[in-house]
Amino acid sequence: MRIRSALLAFATLSLPAGIIAVPAFADWPTFGRALCTAPGDQLGPVIASDGAGGAIVAWQDRRIFPFNIVAGHVLASGVVDVAWPINGRTLISDSLAGTIVPQGIESPAIVSDGAGGAIVSWPDGRSSTSGVDIYAHHVLATGAVDPAWPVNGTTVCSAIGEQLSPVIISDGAGGAFIAWTDSRSGTTVNELDIFAQHVLASGAIDPNWPVNGAPVTIAPKAQTGPVLVEDGVGGFFVAWDDLRSGNPGIDIFAEHVLRSGTVDPAWPVNGVAVSAAPGTQSAPRIVSDGVHGAIVAWTDTRDGTNQVFAQRVSSTGAIVSGWPVNGRLVSIGGTDEVLPVLAPDGAGGAIVAWGGGNTGHHNSLAQHLLASGALDAAWPATGRSLGFTPSEATNQVIASDGAGGAIVAWQQSDDVTQTDIFAQHVLASGALDAAYPVNGRAVCAVLRPQHEPDIVATGDGGAIVTWEDTRDGLNDIYALQVLQAGTLGVPGPPEPAGVAFAQPSPNPARGAVSLRYTLPRDATASLAIFDVGGRRVRLLSSGTQTAGEHVIAWDQRDDAGRNVGGGLYFARFEAEGRRLTQKIMALK
Repeated sequence: MRIRSALLAFATLSLPAGIIAVPAFADWPTFGRALCTAPGDQLGPVIASDGAGGAIVAWQDRRIFPFNIVAGHVLASGVVDVAWPINGRTLISDSLAGTIVPQGIESPAIVSDGAGGAIVSWPDGRSSTSGVDIYAHHVLATGAVDPAWPVNGTTVCSAIGEQLSPVIISDGAGGAFIAWTDSRSGTTVNELDIFAQHVLASGAIDPNWPVNGAPVTIAPKAQTGPVLVEDGVGGFFVAWDDLRSGNPGIDIFAEHVLRSGTVDPAWPVNGVAVSAAPGTQSAPRIVSDGVHGAIVAWTDTRDGTNQVFAQRVSSTGAIVSGWPVNGRLVSIGGTDEVLPVLAPDGAGGAIVAWGGGNTGHHNSLAQHLLASGALDAAWPATGRSLGFTPSEATNQVIASDGAGGAIVAWQQSDDVTQTDIFAQHVLASGALDAAYPVNGRAVCAVLRPQHEPDIVATGDGGAIVTWEDTRDGLNDIYALQVLQAGTLGVPGPPEPAGVAFAQPSPNPARGAVSLRYTLPRDATASLAIFDVGGRRVRLLSSGTQTAGEHVIAWDQRDDAGRNVGGGLYFARFEAEGRRLTQKIMALK
């Protein structure tokens, strides 16, 4: 019996109920779909899921002086959404605001709104008095800029001084939490802090939060480079580079911010030291551990060379039992291991990928870090190599495959003039997906450089990768879907017969979701609900099941009995090591 993973997607009330048709993957061009080929350069693409297998991409756009922030929508089919303007929707439309936006620092951040659109944030210098500020705007699934939001975006922070490098996550209710590096406390690079703000779905700033943002840390010296992840109960965790100790290197700290805008009183003021080891710890990345804590990974020089370390912090601010003080070494045996990225494994741990330089140049590597803090003994001790070519692999990005593994993409430089985008699928077992080439799948390998990739999971075991592309002489924005089977822009095999999922009934807006399937014979099987990051939300059934039809209801609560928030969820059915895949969209 062949049974694959089942996919059940819940969206917001603005989306229709019913079964989503299987996308026509053949509509994706071999080396990517052009999202913007307007004159001038388009830079720094960032990507978010549209909740239906496609993606919204935002970028800094230099087609017309002064520059702008633009977003585009590519459908799961690979077709650019015809409801959106050709070459994307500009987010700054007022001519006066446009004339005084600073040039070259508008690095956007993006997050899904849960209704097929996205919220985009960026640094903005339109004010001649306050310096660079933080703005955000909402682009709807229709491609229109949200008319309920202020023209040219909501002012997230307009404090005196520079506010830079915003990062953003969903608040689970159509709004967003945004954090940034802030210089309001001083005038030098040694006096930087981390602030955060809550923007509601209406475009208004949460009145419970301080004007111009809540301080996450105002510790002495510089705190920079914040990264965010949700805590699963309405708040979020922040991690950052911290210079307070002057040891003389950088340390990694983290803080827990409640939905109310206050720092969790159970946590130390100005954060807990994730790692205060000698040397420099820098460039943290963070994911949820699925039980209201977080895992952080970073580049670390404590032993005289670049290595990758990671640490797990509980919801109380304590280091989780079994994890070493100052972190677990992830990159064993390497000589220049840098810039890790993470994806949750759905079981409290994470898949970590990075650029490893133990061959004289950097290749892409990955390792599985268990919830216990141990490295997965089934994986190679030095990490799984994702590609073996004698070229430089950098700028790794990662997305969960929803089954305990991950899809990793990177830019690969063969010489000084040619850079391509590659991707590889590493399974939960630590093996590479046999459907992928041994050195990774070429996402884009046309003449002239392609660089600055970003990635988002599509919810069906695959992902969409976006990047800057110079095939036409200037920087344009392209994207391509990478399927779980290793194919790029081509249809996969038909689904096997034997097990089928019915449309949810009744409508989840009015009650529990009923999942119905049929087993051709007795089997050991399980049915569970996962979120878009691959973390298990609810185990519905597990054990021996008899042949015939089964109906199991999900009351939209997690394993702890709490109501889940709006967003994208997956129902995964497994039996005899196989899974069933089908995509369903229901109201939420």
